Amino acid sequence: MAGLLNEKINKNFIVFEGIDGSGKGTQINLLKEYFLKNKREDIVFTFEHTRDGQWSQKIEDIVSGKVKGVISEKIQLLYILDRKDHIHNFISPNLKKEKKVFCDRYFLSTLAYGSLDGKTHWKTLWNYHKEIIGDEMVMPLKIFFFDIDPDLAISRIEQRDGKKTIFENKESLKKIREAYLSIGPHFDGFEIIDGSGTPKDVFDLLKSKLADCL
Repeated sequence: MAGLLNEKINKNFIVFEGIDGSGKGTQINLLKEYFLKNKREDIVFTFEHTRDGQWSQKIEDIVSGKVKGVISEKIQLLYILDRKDHIHNFISPNLKKEKKVFCDRYFLSTLAYGSLDGKTHWKTLWNYHKEIIGDEMVMPLKIFFFDIDPDLAISRIEQRDGKKTIFENKESLKKIREAYLSIGPHFDGFEIIDGSGTPKDVFDLLKSKLADCL
């Protein structure tokens, strides 16, 4: 595993990853409902990038296409800066309270999406985490990657309302998926979940993999 010098895996921290259109958001909503029914008050959900941090609006402007011409490496540096604040303000405080924290996207998104242009190696982006976040970096026990074919992802995206992001095209999603599958195994806790089934079937798979974590 490519790790930090003082890396700490937190048993109460779990991350969900996937290309756009993977159904990740649907599974997170099902999980929220599941915990609500089971009256679990020790669970919190969060996501990246944040929407209220000092870097979030800059990120939104770029990924929406409002601001153009920003190189991939600079975009990912903004994500890492946002992540640093997110860890400090939300993730670590909740983990210290013994809460189980479920996060929609984390560092692996930066490594996979950041290598899209073929100019920046994922290890360079990982080193930025060391430089910018350092010892505050929290590593998840599990990183669940919802894997689907980019064609299916595009069909799902086209059924949604709203404008596409700069990443939501078949060519980009294909490269990002390949990056996830190549980079993910370098990190402990990386597991693939077949996201091509019905929401219920995928959720059953997710619950089975979460059984040992809860």
